[in-house]
Amino acid sequence: MQGRHTDALAGGLLPGGMLSLAATEARLRESWRRSEETYRIDPSTRSSPRVLSAAEFRDLRDRAAVFLRIAQLGVARLHEQVRDSGYCVLLTTGDGASVDFRGTPSLDAEFRRRGFIAGACWSESDEGTCGVGTAIVDRAPILVHREEHFRNHNHGITCSAAPVFGPRDELVGVLNASAFAAPENRSSQSVVFRLVQQNALAIENALFVESYKTAWILSISGPGDCWSLGEAHCLAFDDGGRILAASRRLRAGLFPGAELPSRRVEDVFDLSADELVKRAHERPGAPIPLRCLANGVRFEAQLRAPVREAAVPATLSVKRGFDALAAEDPRVLESIERVKRVVDRKLTILLLGETGSGKEAFARAIHGHSLRRDKPFVALNCAAIPESLIESELFGYKEGAFTGAKAKGSKGKVQQSSGGTLFLDEIGDMPLALQTRLLRVLAEGEVVALGASEPEAVDLNVVCATHRDLAAMVRAGQFREDLYYRLNAAVFRLPALRERSDRRVVIRQVLAQELVTAGRQLSLPDAVLEQLAAYPWPGNIRELRNALRFAVAVCDDGVLAAAHFPDGLQAPVLTVAAAPAVVFAAAPEAGRPAGNERDTLLDELRRCHWNISAAAAAIGVSRSTLYRRMQRQGIVAPNAADALEAHGRLTH
Repeated sequence: MQGRHTDALAGGLLPGGMLSLAATEARLRESWRRSEETYRIDPSTRSSPRVLSAAEFRDLRDRAAVFLRIAQLGVARLHEQVRDSGYCVLLTTGDGASVDFRGTPSLDAEFRRRGFIAGACWSESDEGTCGVGTAIVDRAPILVHREEHFRNHNHGITCSAAPVFGPRDELVGVLNASAFAAPENRSSQSVVFRLVQQNALAIENALFVESYKTAWILSISGPGDCWSLGEAHCLAFDDGGRILAASRRLRAGLFPGAELPSRRVEDVFDLSADELVKRAHERPGAPIPLRCLANGVRFEAQLRAPVREAAVPATLSVKRGFDALAAEDPRVLESIERVKRVVDRKLTILLLGETGSGKEAFARAIHGHSLRRDKPFVALNCAAIPESLIESELFGYKEGAFTGAKAKGSKGKVQQSSGGTLFLDEIGDMPLALQTRLLRVLAEGEVVALGASEPEAVDLNVVCATHRDLAAMVRAGQFREDLYYRLNAAVFRLPALRERSDRRVVIRQVLAQELVTAGRQLSLPDAVLEQLAAYPWPGNIRELRNALRFAVAVCDDGVLAAAHFPDGLQAPVLTVAAAPAVVFAAAPEAGRPAGNERDTLLDELRRCHWNISAAAAAIGVSRSTLYRRMQRQGIVAPNAADALEAHGRLTH
């Protein structure tokens, strides 16, 4: 093995300045030794990685739910950075099982063939030397390039992997970016390797902040080896200035061997905790100069206030059913009055509306208004679960139904919701084969779990939702006609946020909810409220909630301003007081009929110069849904050079 990559590893430091190349070569040699002697793997076997069963994967996702939620931003950002160069992104748990996969439609078939899928196991004991597995064993980032992989089947692949550690140094996962048919030159991967490390570190910091959110958190950046990635590092202290914890690499750089709880802020820096708080209040948002007493190194810091426990206002805690919705728009109020008449009549209710328009909140309000309000409300997003897992997730399974099944089996969403309400979101994305089974359940009021011989009676109240044109899908043979007529007994259309006359009411209620969650008190000036109301909100209430959550997190002076909102909202909408009519005229026609779906998608993609994010926003769907539609219609995006050339022709 040494002869294959000695030249590529000779001299200098790895990107990110974390490990010498000589040390990396030694790590790869040791990993090969483990693969041969400890794991006894045959490198010539060409089988893909071991894949978890549906039950194992569901349990894994449940156990990793908090990690997944916090890591999503880093995973999505890395995918945005590398996907156009032909890379996929994997997020695994600390034992190498992938819990998230991000690819591109044009390459996904090849990625799947290589084993890059959710549920695949990339531990070193399974696959030998590989990015994820070797990073786990060494607890350090690693670039495994082409023939450096132990299995011949993985030759040609390049993997950049970085472990992600929790606030107590526990290995919680690995972030990995891979491409197949990689160039021979190992140094070609330096930029991707650095991006993987940066995003893994960002996830670590987010885990740290979540763990110590009730403490003061000092975010420190500056020179020195532990800042070689250009990222900030975190330190938490209590109201008395006692240091509670420091993020892993900050601790290694400033406090080697120290017992942190025995130290105070003024023991380490030239400012006390009280002085830090005072300066943060004097100049909100401005960096605070800071000097380490031990070595004189100067840093810049930002201070984040603790999230205090706050009593939930009575207006938010006691509201139930439709009273919990912010609704003054006449069309929404009319839908509420109509749905109240059918809510307990055992009719399947179908909610139509753009992605993010509040369909799940409306479904919860239906449940809260019904006689079933004290029974379970069970939701399943048909577009968010791999097709292979939907059946067991929806209908459950019995003991021994498949390899890896739980000893006592598992109840599906249908059985769990019996007596309460079952909410099937994105019903238009349910596979045709399962539509048949769902129709039988709705018609007969009983379900047969996987591996079971006898049906089980269920008492169902079903609410479905979709942003798609089901009638057009029926005509195209993509949705069962008999199921469509079963579902459309009571149809209600929710308007997009930009179409609602009560946008200001919605904005204020969503902000109130976010402030309660964050334990903060902030004011929203009327001028900023008007600018928010004028924005077209292509992502609807979901986009509004994310924007307000971001603004609440970054606001330090008690008053929300345009500068606190994400960049996409700041320019030009929140910085220029445009008239609402002008803004709305420029808004995409997200609710137009589907017509010929392939032609519609192609028209929108070309209009957006094949910018997937822009096209998804214009159509009113998520990026992942747009990719699925493109794959279903056989639409393959041109390469980046073609798109750039086309854009140049159109703009000049």
